Amino acid sequence: MNSQEKVLSCYNKVADDYAADRWDELSKKNLDRLLLTEFAAVNKDKGQCADFGCGPGQTTKFLYENGIKDIVGIDLSPAMISAAQRLSPEVRFETGDMLNIAYPPEYFGSVLAFYSIVHFDIEQVRKCFGEINRVLKTGGSFLFSFHAGDQIVHFDKAHDKEIDIDLYFFQTDDIIELLSGTGFNIIDAIERRPHESMEYPTRRAYIWAEKI
Repeated sequence: MNSQEKVLSCYNKVADDYAADRWDELSKKNLDRLLLTEFAAVNKDKGQCADFGCGPGQTTKFLYENGIKDIVGIDLSPAMISAAQRLSPEVRFETGDMLNIAYPPEYFGSVLAFYSIVHFDIEQVRKCFGEINRVLKTGGSFLFSFHAGDQIVHFDKAHDKEIDIDLYFFQTDDIIELLSGTGFNIIDAIERRPHESMEYPTRRAYIWAEKI
């Protein structure tokens, strides 16, 4: 299991390299842009949106530019938040922990979390979903993505930095079961093949859920 301290250490080390590597990735990912554009259209007038695990803020900025002006990007890593704020000074960013969200119940109108559960084991995912359900308004949208499969991959180096972190893959049906158990309805659940030339070569899963 990755502790939040391990995740924090990893992303503080690689933040600037990660930002340089990922900042423009959405321009090459058609399905991601389609989903995010629709998410923005549906949720732009439904209250504040939280983009959890926002990293350098590429998805936060995309939603902001597509109509969700009331948005906050939240990440565990202060170095990531610094990078995000530098790249998108007009957007609000702050540090925060998805396993212990510092907001009251029914606060957010919508929540995005692209690849933000990938360092959690299944019990941490369950806790995370419970926290997101707590802070999301009834009927609010929750769109997120993850690596589809059943393996755990360990990394001890990233961008030439020494790290110690595991990447968890999940079966989509298992995640759907967890969502159902933590108070969500499933709107859409899809998978796509990897873009092997420009991303880590894994199947990608996307789920759009709604708080019951």
